[in-house]
Amino acid sequence: MTPRPSPHAQWLVKLTTLLLTLLLTLLAPLRSIAQEAEPLPCDSPSNCVNSTSEGLAPMVYTGDAARGLALLKATLAHFPEATLTASGPLRLTLIFRTTLGFKDEVIFVLDPAGQKIQFRSRSLTGRYDFGKNRSRMVAVVTQFQAEARN
Repeated sequence: MTPRPSPHAQWLVKLTTLLLTLLLTLLAPLRSIAQEAEPLPCDSPSNCVNSTSEGLAPMVYTGDAARGLALLKATLAHFPEATLTASGPLRLTLIFRTTLGFKDEVIFVLDPAGQKIQFRSRSLTGRYDFGKNRSRMVAVVTQFQAEARN
């Protein structure tokens, strides 16, 4: 016959389980925010550009992350071909549809500590984009700078 744990030991196990569950629940949003803050690399430079690509730099803003996000959203309002597909406190994901119907994914990641917005624009089909992702991001950065001056 197996000895049965005392009521005190059972209570202690339940309390420990509850505290661990609560702690993991509270830490989950922090882990997800940290993941959101990580910019994504380009796997194929022939159909992808990012804010570390040659000739492109992250967008810079002043103030807090909310201001940076507001500037970014005001900038994106000038691009009717863009559709927001996902958003978080530090990240926006959009699909841009080209005139020929091709879809490109653009991800923006805010870096509140550095007051920067990193980005990646990549084609979802094909191996070569004929410079479309680069020209788009140059236009977005230019519009963002204009919004930031206003």
